[in-house]
Amino acid sequence: LTGALRDVYFRHAKALAEVDGATFHDARATALTRLAKKLSILELARMVGHRDPRSLMIYYRETASEIAA
Repeated sequence: LTGALRDVYFRHAKALAEVDGATFHDARATALTRLAKKLSILELARMVGHRDPRSLMIYYRETASEIAA
């Protein structure tokens, strides 16, 4: 999947969903935040190709009650 083809698919999906103003980065951040609830940080880093797992810490958004549990 090339970057150009990904862009075409994303724009087509946005048009079908009738969503204005969303960017690919927004969708990627949402997906990573949801995956962070299911994967460990090392698994997530492997999946998205990050060499430094510390850059993924922003996607681990646990509430105080989740941390306490």
